[in-house]
Amino acid sequence: MDEKKVVLKPGREKAVLKQHPWIFSGAIDTLPSYENGEVLPVFSHSGQFLAHAYFHKENSIAGRILTFIDEPIEVAISKRMDRAIALRHSLFDREKTNCFRLINSEGDELPGLIADLYDDVLVIQINTFGMLKLRPLIVQLLRNKLSVKGIYEKSSSFSRKQEGLSDCHEVLFGECAKEILVKENGLLFLVPIQEGQKTGFFLDQREMRQMVANFAVGRRVLNCFAYTGGFSLFALKAGAHSVVSVDSSKEACHIAGENTLLNRFDADKHQIVTADVFDYLRDNSLDFGLTILDPPAFAKKRSDINLACRGYKEINRLAIEKMPKGSLLLTCSCSYFIDPQLFQNLLFQAALDAKRSVKIIARHTQAPDHPISLFHPEGDYLKSFLLHID
Repeated sequence: MDEKKVVLKPGREKAVLKQHPWIFSGAIDTLPSYENGEVLPVFSHSGQFLAHAYFHKENSIAGRILTFIDEPIEVAISKRMDRAIALRHSLFDREKTNCFRLINSEGDELPGLIADLYDDVLVIQINTFGMLKLRPLIVQLLRNKLSVKGIYEKSSSFSRKQEGLSDCHEVLFGECAKEILVKENGLLFLVPIQEGQKTGFFLDQREMRQMVANFAVGRRVLNCFAYTGGFSLFALKAGAHSVVSVDSSKEACHIAGENTLLNRFDADKHQIVTADVFDYLRDNSLDFGLTILDPPAFAKKRSDINLACRGYKEINRLAIEKMPKGSLLLTCSCSYFIDPQLFQNLLFQAALDAKRSVKIIARHTQAPDHPISLFHPEGDYLKSFLLHID
């Protein structure tokens, strides 16, 4: 019996030969009968072996490549995990920072898999059918390679829904408390791994939190969409005059207060407000030397782009219009479908409508534990601008 295999159309192997990890449905000439998530070998139309990938029948990204070498999948995944772990060991002093992204999906050549380490608990996010079928192998390999007390799966994403998968929140191994105490650059944070956003903390903003600290000294700081107070605590540590944190989640605001006390900061210098950020910006004067806007993704799918553009423009206009002369605005977007050029143009439109002169003085610094493959530029989703308001 012939081996099951995927054959691409003539000339459509170029992207794969350039190491791009996605195979789109329009590039495929012939497909065997298979189950969603099944790993299949991929060949060019001329018969050249190209890769092993897992496939999905209903997704426009039909295949996601696990290896460009003809090797056992267990070997390929194990090697990629080893490389990812070695990179993180080289990046962090665990005495100062013991929470970081261990596996960053395509950035670590493991498409559909995210793994964040919080001290001795690993939180994984599985976003594709193929990685779900490989979950037993993934968990076993991670247990063998890491000394962790527990592995918790927290999978809920738009891409997962596209694959026809429901949300999954469950302990896969060991013990996983609802909240984990971690350190980031010497500060303590309670991370709600089970109930919080993403995997519990926004690890991708680590470098930007450090940058905020550099500009927060002596300033009054407004942190919008503050979540559990990441930017706020670094501002307080740096010597901010005072900080106001605004978030719509009562639970996140409660933990932000706990984090303030954990780090022995003066609670009187940290006002925590439970409110809708748009309403807060409309209803309050913004007499702050530094304002931070780090909203959740306004565009989770391509059809959301127009609505998201209106949201990003409006929230930045509201801030820029009221901010004092000489103040700073750190504004961010984690929407993959809003690229840096589009985001910058939205900021230009917001400044124009607000009738303010605005300068870019810094751009986003990528967290090194969130690597982006040069062969997969689509992995670059987070962008930030530090603006000076005249």
